[in-house]
Order: sequence, then structure tokens, then C-alpha cells
Amino acid sequence: MLAKIALGFVITAGLGTAYILQDGLIRVTVEEYRKDGTNLHLYVPAELAPLAAHFVPGKEFHGKIGEMRKMLPVLQMMSAELAKLPDSVLVEVRDGDEYVRVAKSGSGIEVEEESPREHVHVYVPLRAIYDTAEVVQGRLNANPY
Repeated sequence: MLAKIALGFVITAGLGTAYILQDGLIRVTVEEYRKDGTNLHLYVPAELAPLAAHFVPGKEFHGKIGEMRKMLPVLQMMSAELAKLPDSVLVEVRDGDEYVRVAKSGSGIEVEEESPREHVHVYVPLRAIYDTAEVVQGRLNANPY
């Protein structure tokens, strides 16, 4: 009997983990090159982004609603269309010893910045962008704030 309970727990935990990680991970890496600089490696399940959008206080939308109403459909369309494309560099800028690259990589957007002061790398799954924009759009439609 105990083995069946343990098996049920393991299966439930596995399915829960699979659900949370289905959209991948948002990854943020920051490495400052100065002494005692930040060395941050943050991995967050992308499923949490649209979930967190449900809890943003309505007052945070004040003064931004007009711009948000224009940009949210663009974000959704952009993320859906980029998902269809092969991996490619979208923007690449080099200015002296500073470098920035924005690319479609796998199923996400990757932003990388390199300078003498720091290296920053951010990866956001396109599905998280689409889903988060959809949640915020739904909130704006349900409550004009």
C-alpha cells in the first residue's frame, strides 16, 4: 500500500513538474567584471510569467493603457510569427568594445550584451511572451482601469 502511495506521489510530482516546465525556462545571467561584482544566474519557469501577470496591481496600468493596447497585439503577433522562423540574428550592434545581439534561438528570444564592465544574457521563450501579453490584454478588456 505504501508503495502505491509513493508511486502516486512520484507520478503527481513528475506531471506537475512537466506542466510547469512545458514552456521552458526564462534564463538571466549577469556577470560584472569588477571586484565583488554581481554574478547572477537566474532560471525561472516561463509558465510563471503569465501567472504573475494576473497579480500585477491595476494601479500599475495607469497612464500606460493606451500604449499597452497598441503593443500587446503586436507582441502576440511577433511571438507567433517568430516561432515559425528558423534560428537567426535579428539585431547585432558593435560599437567599440561594446556588443549587443538579439536573436531568435530555438523557441525563444535571446539577448546578449558584452562590454568591458559586464556580460548579460537573457533568454525568454516566445510562448511566455505570447501568453503574458494575452493575460494582460484580457485584464485590460475586463477592467479598463
